[in-house]
Amino acid sequence: MKYILTCLILVSLSLCAEDLEMDFLKSLDEVSEIATKTKLNIDDTPSFITVLRAEELKQIGVKNVFEALGLVPGVQLKKELSGVSVVVFRGVTQKGEVKLMVDGVTINNSYRASIYYYLDFPIELIERIEVIRGAGSVLYGSNAISGVINIITKSSQETTKNSVFISKGTYQDNKIGTIFSTNFDDVKVSIDSYTQRDQKEIKVEPNPSGRSGDSDRHLDDYGVGINISSKHLSFNTRIKKSNQGNAYGFLGVLDEQENKFYNENRTIFSELSYKNTLNPKNDIKVSIGYTNYKQKAQVAHPIGAVILSDYEEKNYFSELNILSKSIENNRLLIGARVEISDELKNSWDVNGVAKANPIVDSGFYRTIYSIYLNDEYSVNKDIDISTGLRYDYYSDFKDSFSPNLGLVYKINNKLRVKALYSHSFRAPSWVELTSDKNLGAEKSDSLETGIVFKQSPYNILRLNFYTTKIDDMITKDPVTGKYVQETKNTFYGTELDYTYIPTNNTEVDFIASYTESKDNDNNALPNVANILASTKLTYKLNSGFVFGTLLKYVSGSKRFDNDTRESMSDSLILNQTISYNYKDFCASMVLNDLFDANTYYSTTPNAYNKDFDDGGRTMMINLSLEF
Repeated sequence: MKYILTCLILVSLSLCAEDLEMDFLKSLDEVSEIATKTKLNIDDTPSFITVLRAEELKQIGVKNVFEALGLVPGVQLKKELSGVSVVVFRGVTQKGEVKLMVDGVTINNSYRASIYYYLDFPIELIERIEVIRGAGSVLYGSNAISGVINIITKSSQETTKNSVFISKGTYQDNKIGTIFSTNFDDVKVSIDSYTQRDQKEIKVEPNPSGRSGDSDRHLDDYGVGINISSKHLSFNTRIKKSNQGNAYGFLGVLDEQENKFYNENRTIFSELSYKNTLNPKNDIKVSIGYTNYKQKAQVAHPIGAVILSDYEEKNYFSELNILSKSIENNRLLIGARVEISDELKNSWDVNGVAKANPIVDSGFYRTIYSIYLNDEYSVNKDIDISTGLRYDYYSDFKDSFSPNLGLVYKINNKLRVKALYSHSFRAPSWVELTSDKNLGAEKSDSLETGIVFKQSPYNILRLNFYTTKIDDMITKDPVTGKYVQETKNTFYGTELDYTYIPTNNTEVDFIASYTESKDNDNNALPNVANILASTKLTYKLNSGFVFGTLLKYVSGSKRFDNDTRESMSDSLILNQTISYNYKDFCASMVLNDLFDANTYYSTTPNAYNKDFDDGGRTMMINLSLEF
């Protein structure tokens, strides 16, 4: 019955046709900087890019970065036993294979290359999210093997509206925040802040040992950002701190006590940058910055002990970019970067008794020197060729080269063909290097090709095919618990992104992807869904109401070889959002998982009888005002 009702909702909305102002029409030339660090139409770069605009995401009820990334072709959303969010790009489940930035500042830490503590960043503070699907090491170095994400905040824009927002929903989910911006002559100052909290608890059925209870998945999160900018100078700083429950537990022991067990992450970054035009054909940008990451966690051990870990690191960086158009028909980007990372604290104790850490030795220190270039050469009005090369030297392991080669062929004004070869790498994290200080970088080689067909501004199709081989993957040996480098994985698939605007007030977006992930022996990797698909439909009435419908499908997946349970089943989730806009005021009601089908994430073998239950149907009321 729910499938019939879902189809009726989609069909009835798509048949509505009134010619109103073109609020839903996207720009023909969606501009992004993520692929080349220069502003280009996303379809004129050989990389395959998705741009998610926050105003459109809010119309379908998306509330944070994690939910937004589920609308990128080829991206699967997962959660670990501990409740930590994970984004899987193109079937690559290993941690640290995706680079995450906020306003261009890297969030990945050196400890584990983690990014999960920024995935709950609220959509209300975001202007857009730019995503490279696939490799991006030439410009962004380590961790950019399967994807690159850049969150662009509203505060960083040339013009920023003042706003306040407040939300309340299921599981005592509360959020409140504000953005304030003003100008002092030619200096713009923007400040944003938010706090969000919920008391989420989900009943967990008995595990093999017979233990059951309400799992603690609370979230207590806040952040403050400041952006000061003038014509040539800008200063950007942000602090974010979150505390969340451990759900099914880091070590498979159910967390039933909010005040006892937790996972706390705190990040701070600051960047000062200067950009100017040296002459009509040469631009320069220089930046210096600082990041600090701290994690404190208290978890239960299966033998009954309580483990407290305390970790902190700092990072200094400086980067220089020169964009030159001195050579005819060329756009040459030359860059250099220096990073210094230092572990400040790494300790843990058991039941209040301090211990020397046998997992990670204190005192890690890393210096990275990088130089890179990327040249875009227009052979003629129809053919563009892109070439790039990067060299990275790491003081604590080895060096790495990252080349790429791309082509864009404009067959006519409606059809483009794109192709790209990329070699990327991931440096071993400090946790991994403790197992073997001789570990080298993971290395990947990717080939992609695709087409972009724009029949009109109202009808756009993007289709691409890819294959990626990752050598020397670093994995944890389940027997010894040590990290080893003896695995090779292969990934291939296809991704489709289609936008259709039948009327001025209606937009339909459909994305789908198919992924095959294979190990050394050509066996399918566990917990990777082969098929991901979603349909997004938005419809606006002249009375100010906007209806946003999102239908998401995730195919089943195989489990680990030693897991005797049946394969993960398919998932079909329908979300419905109704918004009302009056001048600068907006109110919305979001119903996620309308038919209470529920979302499940696979648990590790023998940890629990049933999979990770994410909570079923929820409701959220959002209010916002711009002024």
